[in-house]
Amino acid sequence: RYAKLAPEGVGSAAAMAEGEGELSAASAGAEKRAPTDFALWKRSKAGEPAWDSPWGRGRPGWHIECSAMAADITGEHLDVHCGGVDLKFPHHDNEIAQSEAAFGHDCWVETFLHAGHLHIEGMKMSKSLKNFITIQQALRDNSARQIRLLFLLHPWHAPLNYSRETMRTAVAVEGKFSEFFTTVNMVTRGQDLYLAAAWGSTEKALFAAFATRRAEVHAALADNVDTPAAMTALQGLVADVNIYLAKQKDDAHPVVVRNIGAYVTRILKVFGVIED
Repeated sequence: RYAKLAPEGVGSAAAMAEGEGELSAASAGAEKRAPTDFALWKRSKAGEPAWDSPWGRGRPGWHIECSAMAADITGEHLDVHCGGVDLKFPHHDNEIAQSEAAFGHDCWVETFLHAGHLHIEGMKMSKSLKNFITIQQALRDNSARQIRLLFLLHPWHAPLNYSRETMRTAVAVEGKFSEFFTTVNMVTRGQDLYLAAAWGSTEKALFAAFATRRAEVHAALADNVDTPAAMTALQGLVADVNIYLAKQKDDAHPVVVRNIGAYVTRILKVFGVIED
């Protein structure tokens, strides 16, 4: 069955144009019998690479290039295949069609992960719109950590809007975590954790909140790698600690605060926000 990923794209000129862009427009009339046809082998134009084949000198079509490279490295099966959401149709559907036909089975890829588009100030990033921003340009205005936080605050599979406003949000989140780690260091510095007093009701309540937040982080990451929800849970945990410290003032228990600080550090290391 063709178009397993996006069956609604079959016969849609708009979906074809969205997925292939200039490639679709350039070959629609001169080279294709039907707009949805795609080539496994193309005659090379002047200046293009060319190889001998039973069909004459030419080069692989766009879609078969990817299938051939994947098969050369991983064989007849892929566990995970990633790409932008704009590649779902027709590119990835064409890859499936030709690979499963070649290998004689109906499950070339177990799982596809399609990332959302990057938007700049509310518009899809595109060279034609002249709103193309490189990583080097973005790093002139913000740190790599702040940009990573921006990504973490948005679903990986949805469009991400890179703008002054969204970057301000990421910078503010960075500030919350920085203040949190400063506070943890102040509470635990010079403390003999082995001689710390027994926990009271406030410490037990904080530790119960800690367990709840950890469960929220785990559930979020198990649910389609929902990093925004995980980040919300981490920020909630930071708020829990701040509320506890405001109540306890100088009587804060260093062990529970240290344990929470270590957990937040570990998760942010997993996210690439804190380097080892």
